[in-house]
Amino acid sequence: MIFHFQALNKKGVNVSDFIDAPSENAARQKIRSQGLYLVKLEKHDITDSADIKKRGRIRSVIEKISELFSTKFISRQVGLFSRQLATLLSAGMPLPTAISNIIEQIDNVHFKNIITDVKENIEEGSAFSNALRRHRSIFSEMYINMVTVGENLGSLEHVMERLAEMEEKKNVLKNKIQAALYYPSFMLIFAMIVVIYLMINVIPPIAEMFIEKNKELPLPTEIIIWVSGILSKFWFLIPIIIFTSIYLFKKSVKTKEGKRKIDEIKLKIPMLKNLYKKIIVYRFTQNLGILMNNRVDIIKSFEIVSKIVDNIVIEEKIIEAEKQVREGSSVSNALKRSDFLPKMVLGMIAAGEASDKLDTMMLNIGKVYETEIELTITSLTNLLEPAIIVVMGIIIGSIVMAVMLPLMEMNLLVQ
Repeated sequence: MIFHFQALNKKGVNVSDFIDAPSENAARQKIRSQGLYLVKLEKHDITDSADIKKRGRIRSVIEKISELFSTKFISRQVGLFSRQLATLLSAGMPLPTAISNIIEQIDNVHFKNIITDVKENIEEGSAFSNALRRHRSIFSEMYINMVTVGENLGSLEHVMERLAEMEEKKNVLKNKIQAALYYPSFMLIFAMIVVIYLMINVIPPIAEMFIEKNKELPLPTEIIIWVSGILSKFWFLIPIIIFTSIYLFKKSVKTKEGKRKIDEIKLKIPMLKNLYKKIIVYRFTQNLGILMNNRVDIIKSFEIVSKIVDNIVIEEKIIEAEKQVREGSSVSNALKRSDFLPKMVLGMIAAGEASDKLDTMMLNIGKVYETEIELTITSLTNLLEPAIIVVMGIIIGSIVMAVMLPLMEMNLLVQ
């Protein structure tokens, strides 16, 4: 008998294929022996193995493309799932029942499969945190650790509510940053398209006219004509260079050395470095405060937060601070030596530590920097827009002037 199945591998990736087995139970056992977690199983009537493989490959490609698009929106799904689960648990609903009700409302196919797998593992006797741990690419280490604490303290509904707030804030901040960069990015791309169009379609006919006149041209005009000539002959290389650059960049980011170099550049980019450093301070203080407020051990909290800041340079400084705290140093002194937080923040941390309210102080610092980030994004957007317009004007104006100079000289000679 031929069965078609949908399953999840250990990384949480959706797998769809066909399997030959004498019965449904045998098919289930065969799938589980491959290290897959069954989501759906149904009998298939097709008997031609070549046709089965072909259809399986086509369906697999389609599902991979669908998965690629659906994973883009999973971060929003995590926040919504957390909020719904917190509400249902607060109403006294058992965890498996609450998750089953939520699954019916999930539109994202990839995320629905993941939560289905989580529910099945809970029904088989696994703890909620352990079921989530199988999908670390979706649920962060911080998320899983907070769920573990909630399970141990019997306050899972309160933890889920806090996680929902955390995910929602993270998505709001991400959306604000993206929205702030959309218009400048559009303007920059538009300027590049205009310049390339001028160089390929407008300048060559004018250049031919100058050549026919056999007149000596000003240096700016010669440079523009030279660049135009190269772009006109090798325009097809432009998309190749762009895609190659993107590929090499992504490949570089996957290596530790490449990621470190890019993270170092992020901390030094003019205009943007101020915003980026504030985001790092916000991530560090807000997440550390949440973890400590939920009774996660300080050392473990440092380990988790070091990954959340998403910068290797700062991560290493946090790990160094963690070692000093492990050796008996106070949190404020350890962070002072690591030298990545502003003096004002260090002073507030020292005050919070002295009053034995470090978790509350960390959360307060996070709130302050949340407001700071919003103001910085607004001012940065207001600054970037006119700056890009000025740069566009200079570049396009330079091209026009380089073309107009010899035309004006020719006009004077005619007069």
